[in-house]
Amino acid sequence: MMISLRPIGFVLTAAIVLALALMALLMPKPSFAASGPWQGGSEMQARLVTAIDSIADHQSVEAGLEVKLAPGWKIYWRSPGDAGLPPTLDFSKTPAIAGHEMFFPAPKRFSILGFDSFGYGDRVIYPLRLDLANPGKGFDLAIPFEGLVCSDVCIPLRETLTLSLPKGDGQIAREARDIAQFKARVPRASTAAGVSLTRLVLDGYTLYASFEQGGLPLEEAPDDVLIEVTSGFAFAAPLWQSGQAAIKVTGKAPEELIGQAVTVTAISPAWLLEIPAKIEAGVAGQPISEMPSSEWLLMIMVAFLGGVILNIMPCVLPVISLKLGAVMGQGGAKPDEVRLSFLATAAGVIVSFLILGGVLLGLRQAGVAIGWGIQFQQPVFLTIAALAIALFGLVMLDLVRLPVPGFAQRWSMGRTGLMGDFIAGAMATILATPCSAPFVGTAIAFALTASASGMMMIFTAMGIGLALPWLAIAVFPKAARLLPKPGAWFVTLKRLLAAGLFATSAWLASVLITVVMGQSAVNDGWRDWQPSLAENLAQEGQVVFVDVTADWCLTCKANKALVLNTEAMGEEFAAYNTVMLKADWTAPDDRITAFLASHDRYGIPFNIVYGPGAPSGVILPELLTASMVKDALAKAASKVN
Repeated sequence: MMISLRPIGFVLTAAIVLALALMALLMPKPSFAASGPWQGGSEMQARLVTAIDSIADHQSVEAGLEVKLAPGWKIYWRSPGDAGLPPTLDFSKTPAIAGHEMFFPAPKRFSILGFDSFGYGDRVIYPLRLDLANPGKGFDLAIPFEGLVCSDVCIPLRETLTLSLPKGDGQIAREARDIAQFKARVPRASTAAGVSLTRLVLDGYTLYASFEQGGLPLEEAPDDVLIEVTSGFAFAAPLWQSGQAAIKVTGKAPEELIGQAVTVTAISPAWLLEIPAKIEAGVAGQPISEMPSSEWLLMIMVAFLGGVILNIMPCVLPVISLKLGAVMGQGGAKPDEVRLSFLATAAGVIVSFLILGGVLLGLRQAGVAIGWGIQFQQPVFLTIAALAIALFGLVMLDLVRLPVPGFAQRWSMGRTGLMGDFIAGAMATILATPCSAPFVGTAIAFALTASASGMMMIFTAMGIGLALPWLAIAVFPKAARLLPKPGAWFVTLKRLLAAGLFATSAWLASVLITVVMGQSAVNDGWRDWQPSLAENLAQEGQVVFVDVTADWCLTCKANKALVLNTEAMGEEFAAYNTVMLKADWTAPDDRITAFLASHDRYGIPFNIVYGPGAPSGVILPELLTASMVKDALAKAASKVN
């Protein structure tokens, strides 16, 4: 019996047709390209993208200029900085577009060919708003694109970017998310965090931008503050000083900026602000008359205590030779002689502090970044200091005699006289300044942002504090009678003290070599610090310990020997899988100076711990203990463990 295949063929055909129909219904609707083709070369590629795949009844279209860059290449912000050109799109010959606006996400500061510039690396989308001349109709675009990309060389860009967007139902395209992300990074005139610009003041060669958050001075420094003004001026990276950004101005005479309207853009990980402002003439910091006298008395007392504490800090250990020599040499001397000798040394300390304050004030007025101990970053200073201390060692051994002015010869004691006593005081000041100390950091941070007279008052109080041991003996000179009279034993003591001075001179010479030849290598287990690296690692869940140090900071070395480099602390760091970052400030580094200033610090040692539990960091005191570091690590890791 034969079976006909026709019914089976019909059934199979019907099943196939039905399956195809169901597939057609279930498959997503075809999406038109929401981006144009890439144009460019190996250094850069660019294209146009849109947030929708077709035009429905749209009056305007959210779009973007997407740029991808090869490693090491940069493209510019709307205000490129010292050099460069911003990218441009020419819609003038495109009838389909009635108008457009181009937005610029917050840029990064970078240096190309020695110039400070602002722009982007890797990838960026410049958001666009395209107003349609014929709403509801599709369009075909061919837009001339020009710009500049730079690495070790700069290459001009000239491309024609194309994009077709047909009429349709205006479905959201996959590019919409990327466009929205970059548009969210465009600074605006107000922030959800409540940050506002309150004042823009020019003081000498420095522009001060003051910010508030919720009616209070802004505590956390922004990453950068950019100033846009007419050509002829350049603005350095800001240093954060007590709620205001201090920005050095170079180029034309800065007084030409007074009264000018500018645009200020402040960039922070938590907020972005762009606001018009007018530059005023004024003085940075708060004049004495504007502060209650009680606050001034408190700050002067803090400075005085800081000076007193400097006498026992590890950074002044090299001065012990000078102190012991001065004290022990007075055994059996007459009270008037003792008083004059110690007053001369105290005068050397105080006058040196006044000179140091005056120099820092002058540098601040010139717009130079300043800090406590920065003279130890200068080869000329290190050379003079090393030679001077070696000279004192020779004097201690009676191999060299310092000249004594005629007016002081009748009061001279020993080999050096009052001039030697005065120089000893000056040397004590010089050797006390490499390191910060409890109360010193607070006083210095206040002094460097106060008015000129206030700054000098703080330095005077600190000088009196450091000179207190000499002043005490000058007030009670009979105390020197309790010391044994010089004899054969004193010759041996002076040789030992001279050896200490020669060791100090050799140490300064080693620092000089490091400064001239480059920063010292990072120790085993430590990574090189970079701006924002610690904060970024903390956001990823890491615990990060940052040590700002220098070869000339003896307190820093004491912290390492007694706390940080011990076996017990190494186990503590390992327990939290701590990332160790070393910021070497032996030689000048504006990035480290800015990092210190962002935490209201102008000297070292400075240690801070970041982590999930402390994204803004836990700042440690100048003198470390194991318990302090352990507590900071535990707090920083609190959201991990």
